[in-house]
Amino acid sequence: MKKADLIVADSEKSADMLYASGFRAPDAFIFFRRGNEKGIILSALEHDRGIRERHPDIKVHRLEEFSAGGGMIEAIQALANRLGVTEYVVPKDFSLYLADALRGAGLNVVCKNDDFFPERRYKSSMEVGKITLAMRITEKGMRRAYEILAEAQVGSWSNEALAWKGEPLTSEILRAEINLELMRFGAVAESTIVACGPHSAEPHNTGSGPLFMSRPLVIDIFPRLAAAGYWGDLTRTFVKGHAPEIVKKAFDAVRATRDRSKELIKAGAVPSEIYTFAVKKLEGYGFPTGQQDGRNYGFFHSLGHSVGLEIHENPRLGPKNHTPLNGGEVLTVEPGVYYPEWGGMRLEDMVVVTADGCECLTEFETVLEIP
Repeated sequence: MKKADLIVADSEKSADMLYASGFRAPDAFIFFRRGNEKGIILSALEHDRGIRERHPDIKVHRLEEFSAGGGMIEAIQALANRLGVTEYVVPKDFSLYLADALRGAGLNVVCKNDDFFPERRYKSSMEVGKITLAMRITEKGMRRAYEILAEAQVGSWSNEALAWKGEPLTSEILRAEINLELMRFGAVAESTIVACGPHSAEPHNTGSGPLFMSRPLVIDIFPRLAAAGYWGDLTRTFVKGHAPEIVKKAFDAVRATRDRSKELIKAGAVPSEIYTFAVKKLEGYGFPTGQQDGRNYGFFHSLGHSVGLEIHENPRLGPKNHTPLNGGEVLTVEPGVYYPEWGGMRLEDMVVVTADGCECLTEFETVLEIP
């Protein structure tokens, strides 16, 4: 059976489409590959820009060549006839509507269960450069957060609630200031985490309401470069003023576990083994993992994940990944501990896996207390 690879998606949302074509567009278009032949099919609206911006090895076709009325299904059928194929291999997020329509027209549509482009796991020097740029901008956002917290003082109206410029300092205000700083340098963030106190005990709680002295404040910033599509990712946990002893202990444990885990990362290392090491390391510091009253506590997420054209990519530094690292992966290393009674602690750096170790892309310092 003759087959071709097929993606139908917009490259603003589909990392596979952006990786394949190099062309950014907000509306769905067609990418195909059969052997050494690769092409994209664009409407008149995008055709001329596509010629300028697509990868050099991609041929640009007009949608009208395949469909007089501009219909996507008709164009994909005509493409199959031109290529002489009877089967399309598609990514896991391919539209069920399109798949059913193509099957109804007599074409076989097969979903690829693994990564559509396995080579995306291994970043080129160009990609590492883009991710490094994203990290430098991410660090500007974290620096802005640090500066605001340094300026903040306890407000006169509430017990230990922070004030900034004479107004209550909230998660929402600090998040907006972070995101605005990122935009100034060409990156866009959504769901930036600014979680204080009890909110910080839930790893993906974005945080809301007033910020307080002497409570852990988890700030997790993960923006995307507006022009290139690559992501940064950085987490720090701060305390304004003096941290409670349990928070200091958690900070020391998580920092040591992060740094020791980075020392284990290299080509040939097994992610599940590094993850297990981190769990045991945190337990040894007095931070066990489990459940109580239906809530998780301790270290209950993966140690890290790959970053590229998506914020969460394969491979993962988790208990189920037994495939050795190859070298060239870009990974976060972000252990954390979370306890409802006092809050959470997470510290995250980003590294590139090399033959004999890893190179840390993160330059932002690791500190806990902000005077």
